[in-house]
Amino acid sequence: MKSSRRRSTSVARSSVKPSIQTSIQPSISLADQPVVVRDSGHQTPALDRALAVLEFVSAHSEGVTRQEIKEGLGFTTNLVFRLTRALLAHGYVEIQEPGRRLVLTRKMLAMSQPKRDERSLVQMAHEPMRWLRDFTGESAHVGVRVEQDCLVLDRVIGTQPYKCYVEAGTMGPLHAAAPGKVMLAWLPQKELDEFLADYSFRALTAATITSRRGFADHLRLVRQRGYAMDLGETMNGLHCLGAPILDANDRPIASLWITALAPRLSEADGERLAPAVIRAAHMVTEVLR
Repeated sequence: MKSSRRRSTSVARSSVKPSIQTSIQPSISLADQPVVVRDSGHQTPALDRALAVLEFVSAHSEGVTRQEIKEGLGFTTNLVFRLTRALLAHGYVEIQEPGRRLVLTRKMLAMSQPKRDERSLVQMAHEPMRWLRDFTGESAHVGVRVEQDCLVLDRVIGTQPYKCYVEAGTMGPLHAAAPGKVMLAWLPQKELDEFLADYSFRALTAATITSRRGFADHLRLVRQRGYAMDLGETMNGLHCLGAPILDANDRPIASLWITALAPRLSEADGERLAPAVIRAAHMVTEVLR
């Protein structure tokens, strides 16, 4: 969802009509920052180094080689070999060909999901997402907040001949997208104020809200409406419409949203489709409760 992400466009030829699918590939926002070994202060150097390797791998959606890890983190060849072997053995990374590049698996995605009665959030959201996809024709997604980003957990690809969707594993800043906005708008006011005080408002497009006061006012409007929109605030030409998934205490724990090309999801379209998005999110909320 960030401008730095790799994108791929595939065109499927058909005797009836073309289908162009724009997929925003997984990318972690750490790619904008140097990854360093952070001392936890609890005398756990091996754990600190292993976590640094995980963060380094996650910051490169195309994968990294052991040599790149060695150069990026300043580790010895032997240390990189032992740490990556351990992460491979535990299933947190895997090797992709060609080039034997290390990439993250979906294990951490699975660990980050809320669960109820042994069902993960993705499992609970699948049918509501399919219903929303069928109702709107647009790609439906579910995601959670991870610190200052929104993490996409899963998506159901839309039925439109021209469609766009965000891959599972993608992370994007909360302030620039509909799912992030709704997960913030339903926070208790004191908690929200503390969060925004330390938040960095980066401009991804000319439409991105970069004022703390302006964003706080915007979130109040989101709460009143019951939904949020992203009108090209993350990426030009792509719009989103989302609603919150709440737990038993009415805390926002996730979001469900649709992504569409700008001409199909104007502000007026958002007002028209919002009840369906809110209904789909409420379906998941009811299962969680």
